[in-house]
Amino acid sequence: MAGQPRAAPRFLGVGVMPDSQGNTEQIRVMAEQIADTAIVRFVSQHPEVRRGTVVAEIPAPLKWAAIIASAVLTVSASAGLIWMVTSVSEMSVTLARMDERMGGYIEAQAVQMKQLESRVNDLEDYHRQGAR
Repeated sequence: MAGQPRAAPRFLGVGVMPDSQGNTEQIRVMAEQIADTAIVRFVSQHPEVRRGTVVAEIPAPLKWAAIIASAVLTVSASAGLIWMVTSVSEMSVTLARMDERMGGYIEAQAVQMKQLESRVNDLEDYHRQGAR
């Protein structure tokens, strides 16, 4: 009915007033008791969820397969590392040899270029003097 004050809501027979600290505390305590009861009842019906009682047993063949796989991966990684180190070492030796060869080639090219320039200069001098 319009204009009449409404009655305060009731919870389990206890009047609840929104601003009352005592009522809020009572509700919290009751909620904790209900939750504790529900947890105890659930754990009693499902013993496998108790902490420390669940043991995951891995089958022996699976353990052996994991050991073999990890050994193969370890050996593969070690072999790859050894291969990489030896390859880099061989590459550095090859690069040093190439550097020596290129140095010799450049010197030979410089000598040959000087010879060609000398021949061209001689020919130019010959033609300047009138091809005598």
